[in-house]
Amino acid sequence: MTKAVLLLAGGGVVATALVGDRVAVFAVVLTVGLGLVALQLRAEPSVPAVLTQLSALFLAGRLGKYLTTDVYFGGSDTFAHVAAVDTLLRGGSTAAIPHGYDLYPVFHYLVGTVRYTTGLESYDAIVLTGIGVFTLVVPLAYLLGRSVFGSRRLGLLTALSVPVLEFFSYHALYFYPQALASVLVLVALLVNSLLHRAGDERAFRRLSVFVVALVATMVITHHLTYLLFAVVALAAVPVTLARPFLFDEPRAHSRRWLQFRWLFPGVVGGVFLLAYWSYSPSLITVGIVQLTLGVLFDVAAAPAEQLYLYGTTFPTDSVGRAVEWLSTATGIYAVGLAAILLLAGYELLDSLGTYGRGFTLTATGLGLSALLLPVPISIPQIERLKFVITLVAVFPVAVGLGRALSVDRRYAAVAVLLVAVMGGATGFTVLAADDVADVYLEEPREQVAMSDDQYRAVGTTAAFLQRSDADPVAAGKITNRAFETYRFNATGTIQGEPGGLRTDAPFLVVRHSWTDHIVALGDSIRSNGLGRIAVGDERFRRTDATVNKVYTNDHTRVYYSEGGHTGVYGTNTTAASV
Repeated sequence: MTKAVLLLAGGGVVATALVGDRVAVFAVVLTVGLGLVALQLRAEPSVPAVLTQLSALFLAGRLGKYLTTDVYFGGSDTFAHVAAVDTLLRGGSTAAIPHGYDLYPVFHYLVGTVRYTTGLESYDAIVLTGIGVFTLVVPLAYLLGRSVFGSRRLGLLTALSVPVLEFFSYHALYFYPQALASVLVLVALLVNSLLHRAGDERAFRRLSVFVVALVATMVITHHLTYLLFAVVALAAVPVTLARPFLFDEPRAHSRRWLQFRWLFPGVVGGVFLLAYWSYSPSLITVGIVQLTLGVLFDVAAAPAEQLYLYGTTFPTDSVGRAVEWLSTATGIYAVGLAAILLLAGYELLDSLGTYGRGFTLTATGLGLSALLLPVPISIPQIERLKFVITLVAVFPVAVGLGRALSVDRRYAAVAVLLVAVMGGATGFTVLAADDVADVYLEEPREQVAMSDDQYRAVGTTAAFLQRSDADPVAAGKITNRAFETYRFNATGTIQGEPGGLRTDAPFLVVRHSWTDHIVALGDSIRSNGLGRIAVGDERFRRTDATVNKVYTNDHTRVYYSEGGHTGVYGTNTTAASV
C-alpha cells in the first residue's frame, strides 16, 4: 500500500508539472491517497508506513501549488520577508531587517541559511523551507499524539489531522515568522508532555533545559504567537480544574498540574517575553491587542472598511447561493470538519474514561475549534488566532477520526469516504487554493499570486520610478509590497470614495490585474482603513485611455498629475459597506 500511495503522490506532482494545473490532478490524488490511508487505519498498520504516506501526500499537495503559482505571496507578507532576507544577506546584520523584524530575526536567519547553502532565490527559499518544515509536522504530530494520548493509533490519527486541517496546508506555502513559531509551539507541547511523564529527575532536568531554550527562541521568532497561545492556555485552565469531577480524581491531583514545576516553561517564556518587550516593544502587537480587546469588550470599534465598486457588481446573497456554497470545496470541508468535531464530542461523552490522559488538550481544542468553522463574527486578526487554535484542534480531530474509522464493517465505506472527501476538499478550500478563482463561489478576492510576467512588470515600474526620482508615489497594498523586493517604497496613500479614487500624490501606480481582484488600497490597521475597490474591465480601459500616462507596460501603468488625482474610475460608481 505504501508504494501505491507514493506512486500516486509522485505521479500527481509530475502530472501537475506537465499539465500546469493541479485542481483535477490533486482532487484525485488527495482523495484517493487519504482514503487509502484511512482504510489502513481501521486496522493496526505500520507506523513508519503510514507516516511516510501522509508525509508524501502532504508534500505532494504543497509542491503542486508551488509548481502552479509563479509568485505566490498569500497575504502579501511574503514580499516583505523576501526583501528582509535579501537585506540580511546583503548587509550581514539583523539591524537592516525592516518592519521591526530586526528584533525577531530567527525566521530570516533560517531562510537566509537555506538560501546561502542552496543558492536559491529568497522567494524560493522561503516557500520551499515552509513546505519542508510543515511536512515534518506530520511525524511531529504523531509523536505529540502518542505522548498526549498514550496510544500509537491515536498518534497516527493525530498525524492524519495535519493534511485534513486547512491551516497547515495554507501556511506551508504562506510561510512567515508566525508559521515557524507555531511549529515551535508544537515542539514545546511535545516536550512539555514528555516533561510531565519524565521517569527520573535527570530526564526532567534535561527536558527542562531544552524547553527553556526553546521558549527563549520562540520569543525572538515572532512577537504575537505567545500572546495568541495564551488564549489556548487560559481556555485549558477550567478544563483542568474540572477533571476531578469528571474522572473521580482527588482535587489535589488537578491542582498538581497548576504547580510551578509543571507550568514553568510558560511562566519562563512569559518572563522572557515581557523582559524583551520592555527592551524593544512591538508597537504592531500592542495595536492589535488593544483593538481586539476593545472590539470584544465594546469599548472601541474596528476601523470602518469600505468596498467601492467601480463599473462592476457582485452577486447578492440568497438561499440558493448558500446551498450551492455547500457543494464547493470550502463547504465540503466545513461540513466534514463539523461532523468530525461532533463525533469527537460524542466519543468523549460515550467513552470519557478512555481519554483521561489526553482529556485536557482534547476538550480545550474541541471548545476552541468552533472558531475554525464559518462564523458571522468579525474579529480583528482572527486568521492568526485560528492558526494557533489549529495546533490544539488536532486532538479532537484525531478523536473524531478515530470514532469514524472504528465503525462496524457495514459502515466502513461511509467512514473512509468521509475522511477521503474531506481530505481532498482541504486542498481546495478558500485558504489552501486561494490562488484558484473557480474552486469556490464568492466575489473576487484579493490577489495572492502573480505570474512571472506580472512580477517583472512591477520590477520595471519600480526601476522607472527610481530613475525618475518620482516622489511621492501612491500604489495599492499588493503593488507596494512587491515594490519592496525591488528596494523601492511608495509613500503616498490612496483613498477610496464613492466618486472614485483620490490621492494627493502626483504619481499613481495601477495594475491591469485590478480588474480581476478586490484591491486593498492600504493596510487598514496601520492607516485606519483606506478601503478596498473592485474595478470593471470596461471602466479600467475607459479611464486608462483618458489619463496622462508617463509609463506603461503590459501589466502596469503610472498616471501623472501634478496636483494629485481625483475621481479615478469614478463615473457612475456604486459603493457598498462591508
